[in-house]
Amino acid sequence: MRRRSLLLFLVASLLLPILVSCGGKKRPPPLPPSSQPSPKKTGRPVSKKPSGPPLKPRAEEGPRIRLLLRENFSSFTVRGSTLAPLLTARAKNGKIILRKSEDESGEILGTGTGFSLVSADPSKLLVLDGSPYRGTIEIFVNPLSAPVAVNEVDLEEYLRGTVPNELHPSRFQQIEALKAQTVAARTFAFYHLGLNVKRGFDVYADERSQVYSGAKVEHPLSDQAIAETSGVIVTYDGKPILSVYSSTCGGKTESYAGMFRRDLPYLKGGVECSDEISPFHSWEANCAGSKIESALNRRAAFGHLRKIETLKRGVSGRIIEMKLTGTKGEAVLRGNEIRYTFGIRSTLIEHLDTGKDRDGNITEIRVKGKGWGHGVGLCQFGAVHLATKGFDYERILRHYYHDIDLKGNH
Repeated sequence: MRRRSLLLFLVASLLLPILVSCGGKKRPPPLPPSSQPSPKKTGRPVSKKPSGPPLKPRAEEGPRIRLLLRENFSSFTVRGSTLAPLLTARAKNGKIILRKSEDESGEILGTGTGFSLVSADPSKLLVLDGSPYRGTIEIFVNPLSAPVAVNEVDLEEYLRGTVPNELHPSRFQQIEALKAQTVAARTFAFYHLGLNVKRGFDVYADERSQVYSGAKVEHPLSDQAIAETSGVIVTYDGKPILSVYSSTCGGKTESYAGMFRRDLPYLKGGVECSDEISPFHSWEANCAGSKIESALNRRAAFGHLRKIETLKRGVSGRIIEMKLTGTKGEAVLRGNEIRYTFGIRSTLIEHLDTGKDRDGNITEIRVKGKGWGHGVGLCQFGAVHLATKGFDYERILRHYYHDIDLKGNH
């Protein structure tokens, strides 16, 4: 049975978070699966439909996951806990101070290095700065001396606040595509359980991991996808895979090695993908030379940008290695850092030309390209297309991830 106890406990010393590890060899640090800066910038409408019913309880309690909501914060408010209807958490001199108000005049409820908050009413949720969250909210100073706020929640309920952000059911109603997205998101979460022990959480609640917004984005259709794939994950050689995904691959997926310089056998890339329905299948962009210069000069002496050369393309046609020459030095960019340095949607660049000033410095870069995101793993718009063609979620996942197995309750 799922835990229903809502007892508050107040800890005077550091809370040691309980983290569930997938085991196995040490894995690489977490990477953003979708590489979208935020839900508002993905081109997908944010769902505003009412939340669906609670998921059907499982016979056994599933794993719990810890989401980083705040780090190095100054203050925030929490409503609905057993400690007080409204409280403010402030970080000061390595301690957490809880007050029974929104300002410094309120009664101090506690001072220490760790607190765990639960809802005073089992039928209601904790609300942090206006956003409702299931599970508990822990506020503590982590082993790296950073004040953090962490939401610990059942992993399946975590998906309820994540899947609608990554593939909005208000727009994408193909249930098999939503199921594929759900399994990819669940697998990504499983892969990262226990990897950030020293920082007190499992995954970020933003694009550094997967975008998680708590209960406010829950949607009946994504809830259905979660319930109908309950517990299912993607594995390779018996272990959860790093199931990265992106919005639009631009016609073909890239290898993980090409974008992130580490070979993963299930992310070889080169998968044909029909994603013409995406508004980001083709695009044009203008980049200011001065912004690129600033980014490169922060790393080392670079000077003014004079020359741009493509050194290597990956299996998808993406530029995976680029050389930039400046008046004081040069820089070689690889994989995803090309995209971030130029501020463009993807490195699947079909045409690039430049404008120069009278001194020969590049002042403008004009780019024509395809896709949005790193292009590795599942292509979200491609998955929607496959679902419309009658692919079920298992077939969609096998299309994008090589030689994988599905394990769980499917």
